[in-house]
Amino acid sequence: MGNETTRILVVDDEPGMREGCSKILGAEGYAVDTAPDGFTALELFTQRGDIAVALVDLKMPRMGGLDLIERLKALDEEVVIFVITAYAAIDTAVEATRRGAYGYIPKPFTPDELLLPVRNGLERRALNIEAKRLREERERRLLEVAVERSKCSTIISCMTDGVIVVNRDRQIVLRNGAAARMLPALAEPNFSIPLDRLGCEELQALMNEALDPHDTPGIASREVKMGKNVYMANVSPVLEPNGETSGAVAVMRDISALKQLETAKSMFISMVAHEVKSPLAAIEGQLNAVLGGVSKDDPEYERSVLERALLRARTLRNMVNDLLNLTALETGHFTIRRSRITLKNIIEQAVENFREKAEEKDIRLSVECLEGSDASVLADADSMGIVITNLIDNAIKYTPAQGNVCVTIAGNPMYVNVSVKDDGIGMSPEEKEHVFDEFYRAKNKFSIHIPGTGLGLTLVKRLVELHEGRIVVESAPGKGSVFTVSLPVADNVGMFH
Repeated sequence: MGNETTRILVVDDEPGMREGCSKILGAEGYAVDTAPDGFTALELFTQRGDIAVALVDLKMPRMGGLDLIERLKALDEEVVIFVITAYAAIDTAVEATRRGAYGYIPKPFTPDELLLPVRNGLERRALNIEAKRLREERERRLLEVAVERSKCSTIISCMTDGVIVVNRDRQIVLRNGAAARMLPALAEPNFSIPLDRLGCEELQALMNEALDPHDTPGIASREVKMGKNVYMANVSPVLEPNGETSGAVAVMRDISALKQLETAKSMFISMVAHEVKSPLAAIEGQLNAVLGGVSKDDPEYERSVLERALLRARTLRNMVNDLLNLTALETGHFTIRRSRITLKNIIEQAVENFREKAEEKDIRLSVECLEGSDASVLADADSMGIVITNLIDNAIKYTPAQGNVCVTIAGNPMYVNVSVKDDGIGMSPEEKEHVFDEFYRAKNKFSIHIPGTGLGLTLVKRLVELHEGRIVVESAPGKGSVFTVSLPVADNVGMFH
């Protein structure tokens, strides 16, 4: 199918999004129709009758995206539907998939991020239509189809979803490469394998159920766990023209990423609730102490209590700032304004801001400026402040009393290097591997009582990479850690990464 015969429908209540998608797709030779809401889109889809792809926003007036997806699929089961939205959520993503959406394109997106999924979807549509045509032309029994599977094996093997077909005798007579990767038992070269050797009891039970006689046969969908991955299995009986069940087919899609996102969301909610609860309780207790007259008109005592409450409030504010900054980075709404700056002043100011906190823990906090420390970098001063602040705060958190935290800045013709070194608890190789992951926090007897959300270092890495820099960590259990940020000298920006 050439681009000139392919019609695409863009459904979004934002005129700018409709116009932008039309320009991108039109430049590739696609015929594009647009609609501002679900009802208009449904009427246009029915009138046209030749729309191959629909790009559907979730939140629209008159008819929401989820209802539109279901109705479009009812009109044409082969239409390829992509969800385009800025409001990414695990529950809506899963629901859209269950209703028939092929993929998910989060806003904002680049032309390539739009065109690549559309091309893949059209290829998938062409393969499905061709597969359907071949199935209708083939012999009635699935085993006979499998004997001549060489004619359609290319189509099935191109699918990224796992496909398994069993005949009425409960023999696996067809499976593609994706299914063989999911289930090792299917990797055997045997032509047919008994269903009871599938190696997954849940999927086996679904296929046995599909093979049993049904008055109203349909598709059974269920999450199935195999090894470390989770799959959405869709199983349906294959019926003869007379209504007799001749076999069953299962299609499995890997939804592990969605499940991991769901787990991360739960962890995040639990972690934030825990991190917010303690400071709020402390602030409440300190304010109640002042209001309850515990100080007995002692201004110094009252000031001390209020200062501690203020410190807790600042901790909460910093956590909220990290969350907002990381969210802005993820959604592409974070703006950096780069100019020629020297990091020396930013570092010295950050160290002074943490001086009191370090003294409270009896930690020696120092700055060391070596040769090249005055070299300029092309960077956003506020972003660099966030990077340095997070690294120093992290070092103080994980360094015991009477320890040392040293910030070193040095330069060479290529990079300006900032190192934050501590002699704290250190990290194991496994902990070091995941230290920049979102929400990751080492779980050991040393760190269990140290507050944090596991977002600070993730934010640091993203900001450094936005500035064409890199960050590395050296650490060992009980021997402290050294985080080193390297940013290109201003004159070298854009020449290397």
